[in-house]
Amino acid sequence: MALPPNRPRPARAPRAALSFAQALKRLCLTRRGAAAVEFAISGLALLAFIMALLNFGLLGFSLGALAHSVQATAREAAMYASNQYATTGTMTCPTNSMITTYFDNFAQPPLPAAGTSTGSNPLITATWTNNSSGTGVSSSGGPEWNGVYLTLTVKYLWSPIGFNMFIKGIPLSITTATTVMGSFDIPTVISPSCS
Repeated sequence: MALPPNRPRPARAPRAALSFAQALKRLCLTRRGAAAVEFAISGLALLAFIMALLNFGLLGFSLGALAHSVQATAREAAMYASNQYATTGTMTCPTNSMITTYFDNFAQPPLPAAGTSTGSNPLITATWTNNSSGTGVSSSGGPEWNGVYLTLTVKYLWSPIGFNMFIKGIPLSITTATTVMGSFDIPTVISPSCS
């Protein structure tokens, strides 16, 4: 069926002015834009959930990188002391600045450069224990390794992304211990740097 030729539309009757109450009632009953408002409200919850998942992943990655860096740093410091003992006959332990350099070399990108002074983030604490006398008993009466060993602790205050105003930081701490190879020989000549 063919459409009739263009005909002019009939003129609409002018609308009567609405009172404020009628306009408000009409606005409340309309459904236009309801989906946009619902999405805006639920979208914030969805964004917060996605950010929380991202932060949990970054936290796990940072913790793994921190553990790897601490273990590799302790191993490198113990190897340095062992090599010094093998070449010079005197065990010389690396300084705190050398240990910090080792850590910075092993640290993965989410970890910043470390330091040994108070307020550093991460904060490195290296404790050398000289038990080359071979007693095998700690000051508390428990068993202790013979030889010279390093206890390395790194503390790091991890900051989440996007939640800084709610969470100021999550403290992470990793401690590891390693024995210096060759320090089992008694008597071992040990430098004061290992005390």
